[in-house]
Amino acid sequence: MKKLVFEEEADEDRELVALYSNTKQRSSFSGENAEQLYSLNSIRSALMKFDLSKNEIRVYLYLARSTAERAQNIAEALSIHRTETYKILRRLEKQGLVSCTLERPMKFVAVPFDRALSNLIENRRQRLKALERRKEELIELWTALPKLERIQSMDETFQILEGKEQISVKAEDLLRGCKKELFISGDEDYLLHLYNSTFFDDFAKLSKKRKFDARVLTNFCQTTSYILERIDLGEADFSYIDVLEGEAQNFIVSDGEELLISLGSEDGTSYAVCTNYRSLVRSFRLLFLLLWKKGSTPVVKTMNVENA
Repeated sequence: MKKLVFEEEADEDRELVALYSNTKQRSSFSGENAEQLYSLNSIRSALMKFDLSKNEIRVYLYLARSTAERAQNIAEALSIHRTETYKILRRLEKQGLVSCTLERPMKFVAVPFDRALSNLIENRRQRLKALERRKEELIELWTALPKLERIQSMDETFQILEGKEQISVKAEDLLRGCKKELFISGDEDYLLHLYNSTFFDDFAKLSKKRKFDARVLTNFCQTTSYILERIDLGEADFSYIDVLEGEAQNFIVSDGEELLISLGSEDGTSYAVCTNYRSLVRSFRLLFLLLWKKGSTPVVKTMNVENA
């Protein structure tokens, strides 16, 4: 099974390089091809995050490396059914990635990559704005629905999160839903991940408004000091703890009811688990409080805060 998956991925890689170089698919890679493949895989991964399918990406890359082409030629070159090819081209055109000529038969041209990327970002931004404008309306519609006669108790669940983006969204969800306490434990890499996301953007405002007990526990190093000096923690407190490299526990406990714990990364992809499993949440909350008692705030940092 693994061999089949590997062979399929290798075929996709060879085709990706062939599409870029506008040549027939090759059986092996040169050094230059390997460098191209790294860049093309990064571009393909980014485009897939905009909800583009593999075939949509293939069609765009094919057109981006060729002149204006008829749908029939595209279908034959990529071995996609002609009807499906037309649907793909229309979707790409709607998203601002492809344009068509007025000649007959009609031909299609790829929009330059920088403009195509800008169009994708703007489309996503407009969709988010539209949802934001309807947020209150949708909440009112939901609350107006008839309530169930029998109130169901919340089950204990585990949710596996894959990728830094999903983990960041869940961390922000725990922050927004926090009412009493938010405990954050993480090493420099974990704290840097939260810093590079939007997690700390509203941290100070929420902690001041709700006055929940917010604490950040991390190891003392140049990176963590840099981050803590540049974020506004509001009413939150922080402490340093001495840990050996790789031994830091990376997790967030919200209100003693929900836990987000990092599972580390594999093949460059980060993984985490979010759970409301009571015994596990209580164990990590207790772990945090024990580590907090062992922690300390360096005198240098205290002096910087007082003099600020």
